[in-house]
Parts: sequence; structure tokens; C-alpha cells
Amino acid sequence: MEQNFLVDQFIKGGPVMWPLLLSSLVGLGAIIERMWTLFRVPSEQAAESELTQAESLLKSQGEKAAAEHFQKGKGPLNYVFASLLKRHDTLVLENRTDIEDMRQELILATEEAGEAYLGRLLSTLATVAVVSPLLGLLGTITGMIKAFDAIARAGVGDPAAVAAGIAEALITTAAGLFIAIPAIVFHRWLAGRADSSFKRIELYCHAFSNTLLTRFQAGQRA
Repeated sequence: MEQNFLVDQFIKGGPVMWPLLLSSLVGLGAIIERMWTLFRVPSEQAAESELTQAESLLKSQGEKAAAEHFQKGKGPLNYVFASLLKRHDTLVLENRTDIEDMRQELILATEEAGEAYLGRLLSTLATVAVVSPLLGLLGTITGMIKAFDAIARAGVGDPAAVAAGIAEALITTAAGLFIAIPAIVFHRWLAGRADSSFKRIELYCHAFSNTLLTRFQAGQRA
């Protein structure tokens, strides 16, 4: 009964309901993916263990083995460590020797990589939140056009003639808001969660940067 009602309302909403449906699916997918990722950010103890393993691998087997390990691994720390190692190698190839300058570059790389991993798909969710009510407004306009066209054809004496257009206008408006409101709420919450998650692992990322710089300085002295 409920399913038939929903299908009936979807059909009454007209062609704009299809992009609204797509928008809702994209938003739902982004929310699920982000929640799955952010709730799997390692705790401080797990992050420290990953840092120790990365530093040990870097010391015993070198940068190539560490890079392969990071590429095979999962989670934000592996992603950020890989980005830091890549940026460090780029700085070395550019013959950068100022340690403080290199440190600032690695700090910037940490922020960029952390945002790229933990903030992934948030822009997509924000787009859904903006586009959905606009699509609903588009459906409102097309519905009202149909309603006025029906009035022009049948006159105001036949309410059934304009009912389809008014229904389309109201249904698409409601659908757009129904999608946009949760998208806005989840976007704000997930963005805050991403920031707090990054702060939790930021210290370990900077520690790995310091390990790379210390290794670089030792190589220069040798």
C-alpha cells in the first residue's frame, strides 16, 4: 500500500522527479561512504602503532618499500604518509636544502592529503544540498505552467483539469526539500567529524614528516 502510494506520487511529480531521485541516491551514497570512512579513523593507540611500523619499515628497508607498503595499506594515515613521502622525494629532486622550508612544505602536504582523504565527497554532498531544492523549484515552475495551461484550455470551472499541474508543483517542491534538508545536516556533521578526525591523527603525520627530514639531514652529513 505504502509502496504504491510512493510510486503514485513519484509519477505525479513528473519528469523532474527522475533527477531528484538521482540526486537523492548520490547524496545517500556519499553519506554512507563518508560515515564508513570516518568511523574507521584509527584511535591514538592504533595511529601510534601505524607510525612506529612506518618508521621501522623506512629505516630497515628504505623509501621504496615504505611507499609500496603505504599503497597497499588502507586508512587515512597510509594515504597521508604516502603523500608526504612523495612530496619529500619531490623536494629532494628539486635540490631543496632548507630544512625549515621543507618542513613547511610537508606541513602543507599533510593538510592537503588529510583534507583530500577525510573530506572526500563532502563537496558532492554539498552540491546535492544546493541542487535538490533548485530541481524542486524547477518542478514547481513546470507544474504551474501545466496548471495555467489547463486553465486556459478548460477554464476555471473544472478543478480536475488543473489538479495534475498543482500536484506536480507541490510534490517536486516537497521532494527537493526532503532531499536537501538531510543533505545539509549530514554535510555539516560529517565536515565537523572530518576536522576532529584529522586533528586526532595530525600529530602522527607531523611525526612522520620529522622522521623524513631527520633521515634527509643524516644523508646530507654522510
